[in-house]
Amino acid sequence: MRIVYDPELDIAHVVFGDAAAPGGRLATVGGIPAGSYVDAEFDAAGRLVGFEVIGATRVLPPEVLAGAEPA
Repeated sequence: MRIVYDPELDIAHVVFGDAAAPGGRLATVGGIPAGSYVDAEFDAAGRLVGFEVIGATRVLPPEVLAGAEPA
């Protein structure tokens, strides 16, 4: 698992394994939990390969964001 965080935009991108390499996502589904926005990314087989959290500081623990790679 890899987490990339952009504090300026407050967006975290979480990817699982190599399936979520840039350009590797097939479909995105949005939702609005806890006042943020989450895009789920699926591969061609329908498996979840990553997700992006907009408004990350509202829903992710600070220690998760602190350990994330810079965007």
